[in-house]
Amino acid sequence: MTVTYDREAVQKSLREKIRRAAATAIEQEDVWAKYNIQSIPAERVVRHTYNPETKQFQKHETIVKIEKEPFTHGAMRHCYRMKKMATPPQHASNHRFHSYGWSRALNYVAKCYLNEEGEPDVNERDSVFTDIILQYEAARWAEKFNEHAPKKIDFIRAYAIEFIDRTGSPVFAVERFIAGKDAYGCGFLKHNTNSGFVDLEIRRKTPQVFSAHSFYSSQGNRLVADVQGVGDLYTDPQVLSIDYRFGDGDLGPRGMALFFKTFRHCDFSDKLGIPIFPLSRNERKHQAKYDDDESTLSESSPLLEALMCKFKMLDDNRQHRKSVLARPIDLNCNSSTDTEKRSNFSDVSRTIRKSIVASKKISIVKRTKSDVDEVDSCLAMALTDAEFDNNAFHRYESGDLKPRHRRDSDNLREKLNKNKSSALMKVAVEPMEITDETKSNLGKVHYHLACLHGRDRFPEIVPDDKAKDDDAPSHDVFSVVFHLSHASSLGNVPACLALARARVGLHSSASPLLHINVPIDFDSAKDLCRRAMSSERSAASPKAAAGCLLYQILEDEDTTGNVEKMHVLEETLNFLKLAEREQASVEEHAKKMQSRSKADGFHVGDIVEGNYFMEGTYYPGKIIEVLDGGESVVIQYDDDGSTETLTIANVRSVEASAEILSHQTTRLSDEEAFGVANTDEVVLLDYEIMSKIADLKEKTGDRTAAAELFQQAAELAMNAGKMQTANKWSMRAAELEC
Repeated sequence: MTVTYDREAVQKSLREKIRRAAATAIEQEDVWAKYNIQSIPAERVVRHTYNPETKQFQKHETIVKIEKEPFTHGAMRHCYRMKKMATPPQHASNHRFHSYGWSRALNYVAKCYLNEEGEPDVNERDSVFTDIILQYEAARWAEKFNEHAPKKIDFIRAYAIEFIDRTGSPVFAVERFIAGKDAYGCGFLKHNTNSGFVDLEIRRKTPQVFSAHSFYSSQGNRLVADVQGVGDLYTDPQVLSIDYRFGDGDLGPRGMALFFKTFRHCDFSDKLGIPIFPLSRNERKHQAKYDDDESTLSESSPLLEALMCKFKMLDDNRQHRKSVLARPIDLNCNSSTDTEKRSNFSDVSRTIRKSIVASKKISIVKRTKSDVDEVDSCLAMALTDAEFDNNAFHRYESGDLKPRHRRDSDNLREKLNKNKSSALMKVAVEPMEITDETKSNLGKVHYHLACLHGRDRFPEIVPDDKAKDDDAPSHDVFSVVFHLSHASSLGNVPACLALARARVGLHSSASPLLHINVPIDFDSAKDLCRRAMSSERSAASPKAAAGCLLYQILEDEDTTGNVEKMHVLEETLNFLKLAEREQASVEEHAKKMQSRSKADGFHVGDIVEGNYFMEGTYYPGKIIEVLDGGESVVIQYDDDGSTETLTIANVRSVEASAEILSHQTTRLSDEEAFGVANTDEVVLLDYEIMSKIADLKEKTGDRTAAAELFQQAAELAMNAGKMQTANKWSMRAAELEC
């Protein structure tokens, strides 16, 4: 049967829908009518709207009417009622709705940050623009989710307004006022947070699955948390990024780890093709007995009172976002004798003996046979590459879904909410693609979850039979091993390094219990170091630390030839030089961004991607000239050096590598997130490694190369103020040149 497309009928139907929508809006009672906002004098503002494709703000002037006094406030922001006229489209078929003036203008909520005195803070421009970016970033992943989900979700579009006629030109964040209740009779609800809370009501599977979906659809670079709102219209999210780029509330991979530890996979996530995030045996046991200890945050007060509660809740949550960044002092690991500057160049045999003596102060965790088997299985997995087969997606080899076991309470809830729930997915979609980038970011999440266990973040995971002992462990070391092993199988270098140190009896900053509960195995340690050094997705610094440790193991065993040891040291030295370049790039980027606002647009020197000849393909380059007041730029492409003039709509911002930006001063580093230094990655300086290479060159008979290296090491040592060392190496160089 042929289906004909009646253009006129479709347009007529669309016009009728618009007419009915406008009539409904006109008839609907204005909940803010009694405040007489339309009588307030209008003010000129500059409206800043965000383009998520180009990652730039666009601006234009408009007018608004806003109350002089806030109607509510939280700990961080004041909230004002505001009205703004809806601009009719140029070819609108019905102008009647737009002719009603300010009395029928749309209701908005304008929010401004407060300073320490509780007054509007004109210096919080970037915080406002970050809030806007978060809304659009979340909406971007909501669109991806809606491609397959039966129940569509959305985030309120927000923008910034700048009061150009006020002193200091303060900037407010603005979004549409939402009111009402969802299909379950609930008003404003918080479904999850950026620090691990998950509302486990079965009727609200959608928000939790969306958060997990956002992680995998972004290849592990983003996870939308703090999902909250009315029904499936959400607001004020927090986007977690793998490199901490979204402000104070962005807990990065640590926040992602907190989410996945509490996330429950369900039939909905299976049908969307979301892979299972592995949890340790003790974590699964705890999750099975966990019975909704945390209640859903909701409001039952009248509409306007509930609105005030909502904003207080939002700001309280923002305060909580900041508070979870600080680690309690009693969660920090104490330094040990092997975590000094030469930690990965110490005498391994001597350090093992010291570790055994020190371990008398920390009792080895009592282990059952199943505990031993789990540890052995994990350590074997750490040396193999992770695979995402059908089993990882809870499917049979045929691709069909495996049935999930349901608790009686789950079945009862589903029956009670059957009439209110959205249509279930009838057909499962294909499993989500797990790219190399996704695997790399999953490895970071597992590593951070292991470290959170090691810092006593989850004492409730310690099994009851072990927790009752007088010398009970402060955390579940088996969960630490489990997640470090998964991270290692995903190519995470810090995880490989932590396990390698434990396998030779060295303390690891991942957990103070790790090295006394993991069996010694030098061969496995060497394999883990080589695995770390061969990783393609890592900053250079931890790879250099792995090289240092590998060399010292080879030196301590004394069964490896000088050529192989020299090769390890040369590769390590290259990593150190690369780490220096990465750090210089970070400092340059941080200096450039320090005096810039997110709304400032493009600048000369910015790293971008340009729509080459408007063909739809974007190529990397940098801006060499800004034209037309910032509306156009000249890009020089990286591949051939050619230039092209493009409007900013055809240019996308690109930031420096996420791997090296994790240490940028304007964002949290992993050390800042955990509140304790990662002593696993401390290495020798380049001139010390250079002198060891020179020693090996001399032993292999290459006296000329050895002399050159000793002289270079001496110059570097002199620049570092190590005069005695520099003099010693200069004399060695002179002797070899004779």
